[in-house]
Amino acid sequence: MVTDRLLRTPRIVELRLRPIGAPMRYWPGQYVMLGDAEAGVPARSYSIANAPRPDGEVVLQVTRQGDGLTSAWVHERLQPGAGVKLSGPYGTFIGDPSVETPVLCMAAGSGLAPILALTEAALRRGYRDQVTLLFSGRATDDLYDAGLMAWWQARHRNFRYRPTLTGTPPAGWTGLVGRIPALLPTLFQDLARHSVFVAGSPQFVEDCLRAAKALGARSEFVHSEGFFPQYPPITPPPGQLLALSG
Repeated sequence: MVTDRLLRTPRIVELRLRPIGAPMRYWPGQYVMLGDAEAGVPARSYSIANAPRPDGEVVLQVTRQGDGLTSAWVHERLQPGAGVKLSGPYGTFIGDPSVETPVLCMAAGSGLAPILALTEAALRRGYRDQVTLLFSGRATDDLYDAGLMAWWQARHRNFRYRPTLTGTPPAGWTGLVGRIPALLPTLFQDLARHSVFVAGSPQFVEDCLRAAKALGARSEFVHSEGFFPQYPPITPPPGQLLALSG
């Protein structure tokens, strides 16, 4: 059931959902399918934006697409109190908790959602290595969850948030300016020891991965999630789940 909705940016609405029955079990970084077949609303994939919680709350951040029936349904019709059905979880955009390396996360738009879940889970379990989150937006209105980022930085000395604007920055802006792939070589000299997570549009992901690998990022430590119009539901292979549970 929808318990709350928040407008995060002019194009992104956040839904908070709680189960009526048993909570859904999932790994941070996975996604669910949301839609309403009876109302003619096709199921679409949305990343879960929070780590698992005892009350089973699931947070989704939905970007409005120009011709998207499902995103229009979410933005215009889904209100607190509405019942919805989710299928899942799906996806292999998950890290191995047994791997201890510095972490670099890169996100744009609602690509921040799975990054939030992964980061929250890592910080909650006391991850000790450096965690850096680069978040790109055209304007300051696109850089949502700044308050949460500030709280994480104050609470966890190993977490660093670096927002960047791709448009003209406003007066007094003290963050980065430019696209993340272009900025990456100015921020890091070597990514060979880093675990890298990238989420956003397919072009954003492709460009970030190219830039990271040029700095030595190793394929086995690189994880990406490109937001295509329709994901085919994918579940992690049993071996990966076993590694994660260890």
